[in-house]
Amino acid sequence: MNVLNTIRYMGIKTHLLDKIIPAIQQITPQNGIVLDLMAGSNTVSYALKEFFTVYTNDVQEYSYVISRAVIENQTEVISASSAKNDLYENIQDNLQNKKYNFFQTVYSDTYFSFEQCEYIDSIRYAIDQIENEYKKDLYLFALMSAMCKVQSTPGHFAQYMPKEHPRIVPLQKMDIYSEFLGKCDNYSDLCFTKNKNKAFCGDYKELFKKDIGRVDTIYLDSPYSQEQYSRFYHVLETLVRYDNPEVNFKAKYREGRFQSDFCYKSRVKQEFGNIMSYCKKNKINLVISYSNKGVLASDELEKLCNEYFKTVYTDKISYTHSTQGKGIKELNELVIICQI
Repeated sequence: MNVLNTIRYMGIKTHLLDKIIPAIQQITPQNGIVLDLMAGSNTVSYALKEFFTVYTNDVQEYSYVISRAVIENQTEVISASSAKNDLYENIQDNLQNKKYNFFQTVYSDTYFSFEQCEYIDSIRYAIDQIENEYKKDLYLFALMSAMCKVQSTPGHFAQYMPKEHPRIVPLQKMDIYSEFLGKCDNYSDLCFTKNKNKAFCGDYKELFKKDIGRVDTIYLDSPYSQEQYSRFYHVLETLVRYDNPEVNFKAKYREGRFQSDFCYKSRVKQEFGNIMSYCKKNKINLVISYSNKGVLASDELEKLCNEYFKTVYTDKISYTHSTQGKGIKELNELVIICQI
């Protein structure tokens, strides 16, 4: 099974692939099409790529960039060597002339040191000079991964650690350019197939209005908690957009962040119902990953599944979960297999 070296991500499914992929295989025809509706880190999509045509969707553009880089892309790779050849001259140009300086201006000595921000801006400028769109996406993916490694945070971008925190000094001394080159080597050997995979970016409700053709199975890994992913990964969204947004509050959140209705107790059941109704109408099977501690109680979710599908089976997997700086929790992951 193919495992993707990806960004540090809340709720990442790397440790559950041996349960999720067989569940999807169980109800998806050979040479079928699977839609990963909320692709996030793209870990599941990348593992599926070996077996099926894969469509991905996510409302966040950083996830869309990853999808384009490793799911839709079927030809391009990068490496530390290619990065030096493709980017070094323009990185040096930006270090001297500050054509891009948003991170240096806004984020210095918060999530990153001043020097790290200089290089983030300069690498980002150099990436924008690349003509091949898939190579551009791969380099952005590598830069996101490097930023996640050196960030002065508990593991996400909802807040940064105070300067007196003992972890700050070694983190802010890390050379982000060297880390970036190392991450580029992660994408020098990718899984390629002959399938025409597609990446989409937007709210799933808008995707459902489009004619995307046949889909056999939808994989749904929606938010579990009341925490918004746009709050945890706003810095990555700003990196890929590089749109110089207005930022607010101590954590420097970008304005206009997407708010998922899956994070609200009053709306989450309707959200699941929307997706199940679409599946029933279009004769699409559904596999859901969800936590037993989710916003919607697990028994309510299973009951709802039975209202829309002929066959519903739930596999409960016990595992330990990192709470991004708040310790370790023992949880059960539900893998709910729903057949039309």
